[in-house]
Amino acid sequence: MTSGRLIRQAIRWFIALAVPFLLVMGCLRLLLSYEFLRFEYTRPGFPADSYGFTTADRLEYGMYAISFLFSAEGVDTLASIMRPPDDMCRGSSPCPLFNARELGHLVDVKDILRAGFSFFFLCLFVAILGALSALYRHFVSHSCVDVLREVRLGLTQGAVLTLMIILALGVFGAAAWDRAFDIFHELFFPVGSWRFPFSDSLIRLYPEQLFVDAALAIGIFTSSCALLILVLLRLWERYCP
Repeated sequence: MTSGRLIRQAIRWFIALAVPFLLVMGCLRLLLSYEFLRFEYTRPGFPADSYGFTTADRLEYGMYAISFLFSAEGVDTLASIMRPPDDMCRGSSPCPLFNARELGHLVDVKDILRAGFSFFFLCLFVAILGALSALYRHFVSHSCVDVLREVRLGLTQGAVLTLMIILALGVFGAAAWDRAFDIFHELFFPVGSWRFPFSDSLIRLYPEQLFVDAALAIGIFTSSCALLILVLLRLWERYCP
């Protein structure tokens, strides 16, 4: 096998493996936003906080942690945020929004997201650069047709792989959501560091239903994008063989 063929195949497999990751991370960034929180907190059927947070409280407090995840600020800033006294505070003074264990978990989440999105932008840059290079050589110098074919094949395989992964995870999640939820957290976080009492602010602001809806949104978004990629590739193949 020649070096040129090895390079072309490496390009194809890089794109194929990058597509599912890029789609999931892109959707995740959309979900970690004020708009998604507002949609969830205000939609009919979303569980209310039995300890006293109103929808307005959730919208205000819920964005503190989201903003922290994408900021350069340290955990001390988040630790300084107080909430007014309610039935969970003792005395008349405000109390911290998040306790030490919750802050530790948020730091873990921030570290994972930072690594994940750094890799996301690296993959996106390499994929776009490779695709543009292949297109340029094809349409300007009328060469590297094989490279362009590998790019198209990589996108096709990536879209199909995305649909297969989403289908498999969807079936597993629907059949055993609690187990799937536990496995996900056990893969990324230290044992026991992500379990909190229902009275803690993290659970009150981000109840399990939020994660169920987020998983459903990721499945719908990534599947739709994968199908769109396949449609566009079919049109590309038809009109630009």
